Amino acid sequence: MTSRAAPRVAIVTNVLPSYRQGFYDRLFARDDLSVHVYCQAKLPGTNVKTIHGNYPKQITVVRARSMKGGALVWQHTPWRELLFGYDVVFVDGNPRILSHALVATLLRLLRRNVVLWTMAHSFGANRFSERLRLLWTRAFGHLFLYTDAEVRALRASGFSRHALNAMNNGLDQRRIDRVRAGWDEARLGAWQHANELAGRTVLLSCTRLDPKNRLELMMQALPAVARARPDVIWCLVGGGTEAEPLRSLARDLSVQGHVRFVGELYDEENLAPWFLSAQALVHPGAIGLSLLHAFGYGLPVVTNGNAAWHGPEFAAFENGLTGRTFREGDADDLARTLIDLLQNPRTLEPMRAHVLEIVRERFNVDVMVERFVATAKQAAGRR
Repeated sequence: MTSRAAPRVAIVTNVLPSYRQGFYDRLFARDDLSVHVYCQAKLPGTNVKTIHGNYPKQITVVRARSMKGGALVWQHTPWRELLFGYDVVFVDGNPRILSHALVATLLRLLRRNVVLWTMAHSFGANRFSERLRLLWTRAFGHLFLYTDAEVRALRASGFSRHALNAMNNGLDQRRIDRVRAGWDEARLGAWQHANELAGRTVLLSCTRLDPKNRLELMMQALPAVARARPDVIWCLVGGGTEAEPLRSLARDLSVQGHVRFVGELYDEENLAPWFLSAQALVHPGAIGLSLLHAFGYGLPVVTNGNAAWHGPEFAAFENGLTGRTFREGDADDLARTLIDLLQNPRTLEPMRAHVLEIVRERFNVDVMVERFVATAKQAAGRR
């Protein structure tokens, strides 16, 4: 039972995606907080798998309207309940969700305990919109950020009087470790044989096959990689609008024998053998949680070196220690980077150990929950 003294906490967000299940499972099980979430049922125009149905007592599903092709959103939230019914309210700090921006601002004006759940830098934002968002963000005393690196960045940019905390966004590493443990050498070897991967050098990409992920760069790099490593095979897990253009490019480059289009997979048990069979994860575009998913399987990552375009999770990446970077947009440099990595296998083992240490100790849902609880109690004025 939840203690009567436990702070009542609301979370106002867009949706509950499936990759957040470990976080909410643990958060709702706490007896030192009473947490309720307000969200919409789905994100129009996306295939994001949502889990709000798992928590009928802790979730209020609200109606939402999208405008300008989803560029602006309005949620029909229960205003009075949010403004006066909780000790602390965490609000998603994306101002494109107009109702979130309004409810957060009203909570601040009414001197209620509000925590803006936001990021220091958002992917693809132009300088003007980013500056405007951060100017609005300064009005809030408590910020819950994605990584410790974002806390340092905002401190350096003048957020000196704010209570800044970071969750170190991550995945359910305990669950990933349980799944990994079920794939012993014999089982994995049999799976690789059945999928014609035994004895192959496997490179993996696990993402939406969308233009923003720049997967055509890897296809353009593949002929050179295949000449250096004839046994290489690039496996693409995911679906999207770029599937057919990528197949066509593979034919044009005569690398069909070095590419496997796996399709969409979501269950961790089905994803595990692909990760465990790979030498590295390749993500030519902007990377976010996919980085930590790869780390969870001890898999180094090769991605572009433009940190400003990646998600905040890129703070966990250390070039040369957790993988390698290549020049953004340069397929030839990507090929050289992969060839160098694959031809020096002794460098991979320390990388594998290091990335596992990162996700087990610093970036995972257990860390997220503890930091969320500490932030909530801080905002409520409780130690």
